[in-house]
Amino acid sequence: MSDPRLQRLTSAENTMIGLATGAIDVSTTQWVLYCKNASQQGLPLTMNPRILYRGYTMSLTNMCVLSGLQFPLTAIATGIFTGGKQRKLSDSEEIGSAFIGGVLSGFICAPMELVMIQQQRYGTSLFSTPSKIIGDAGIGALFGRGLAMSCGREGVFTAGMLGLGPTLRRQAEEAGYSKPQAAMAGALGGGVIVASLSHPMDTIKTCQQGDVTQKTYRGVVHAAQTLLKESGPKAFFRGWAWRTGRMVFQCFLFDACKNHLSPVFFPHHFRD
Repeated sequence: MSDPRLQRLTSAENTMIGLATGAIDVSTTQWVLYCKNASQQGLPLTMNPRILYRGYTMSLTNMCVLSGLQFPLTAIATGIFTGGKQRKLSDSEEIGSAFIGGVLSGFICAPMELVMIQQQRYGTSLFSTPSKIIGDAGIGALFGRGLAMSCGREGVFTAGMLGLGPTLRRQAEEAGYSKPQAAMAGALGGGVIVASLSHPMDTIKTCQQGDVTQKTYRGVVHAAQTLLKESGPKAFFRGWAWRTGRMVFQCFLFDACKNHLSPVFFPHHFRD
């Protein structure tokens, strides 16, 4: 079970841990995100770092905001399960609270990811891209394009990062594995499972957001039908290897940051 002392962190403190985690994540994996998005949209890959890191600022903002929200939102959902009492969560409670926090954060990340994907496709600047989207497809597209799939994906993603991964790690420790071995088991198991379950939603979302004028992909159902016609069920798993590799790293990173940054940043909660 998770250390109940982590429940002592305030919303502001959880947000700070999330921001630090997001900054570390994007700075090390933005190039993987570009390759994943390009693969899903059938675009060519590149070794040019100036292209690989297109949209970095928006991606960094997105991940910091998401991580900054997902930690406190998950903590709020945890409080609902525990009734405000400090106690160890069951595995299902920890995964469920993380899922709820993720779904809520999807409303925030959808427009930011839309801007980033458009930057990656066309090389436009951070400040000109939103106005270009509005000019091409209207203000509704800026806030609503890919929203449903974003919420679903983030729910599954967060359930894995803050719920399933840590649960698998603890179960491995209880089975007698060393802490490094258990951490790897949690990262690999959580990352692969979460990536596989959420990848079809991510693929639909990426294709929708890369095509704001809806020339090829319209709503969720139409986008799914179009992908099936293009290359069958495997179309939903374009870029799976890139995303899975990144998620394995993220499972390890999110769990490690939550457990190791919290005592460093806020030692007064862990003196006992």
